Amino acid sequence: MTDTKPKTLAKKIENLWYHDKYIILAILAALIMVGFALAQSLSKKTPDISVYHISQVGLTASSQDNFRESMKLIAKDYNGDGTVNIDFKEEVYIPEMINSSPNELSSSDKFNLELAMGDCVIYIMDESFYRGNKQYMCDLEDVLGYLPDMAYDDRAFLLSALPAYKTVPGLRDFDPNSYLCLRQKRVGMKDSVYDAHVDFFKRLVEFVEFDG
Repeated sequence: MTDTKPKTLAKKIENLWYHDKYIILAILAALIMVGFALAQSLSKKTPDISVYHISQVGLTASSQDNFRESMKLIAKDYNGDGTVNIDFKEEVYIPEMINSSPNELSSSDKFNLELAMGDCVIYIMDESFYRGNKQYMCDLEDVLGYLPDMAYDDRAFLLSALPAYKTVPGLRDFDPNSYLCLRQKRVGMKDSVYDAHVDFFKRLVEFVEFDG
């Protein structure tokens, strides 16, 4: 005889699990991944300042952390989210391989892409990249209102010439012959974002040392 007795909830769940357990597991895995991505997105803060560094010699992880923490103390909460966040991007290249990566973007390609479309406004770079991209950097007198004696030329400072270079943790770990520049405003960039970088650039150039 066919059992016409109504199935209990536990029995229904047992049958569902038996027939569709792989589908259920797949759905659960997808939900976990979506939840994780959403949590990361919500916890990620919008940077107040974005810095791009390209050089043959990269900073250690410790030096990068020191640099971010030091720059937080010089910068301000420009976007008003309650915290100061520094976005630091670094590209380390080998001279003879700078344009020889057939299967991936070369260092030169990444730099040009960032320059054309990226969010970074503060640039720290070596001589070869500065020479090749000087025309995209701001005139210092237009930004600062004057041309400091310590300026390398009308568009850059050598890091080692800054008063802060010898006193600020992280900053002094860069190659002393690195060039510090402020790029010209990219088309489409918000005025408030660019103005924040201009203010930070001024503060960094004129900064001497932390109190105490």
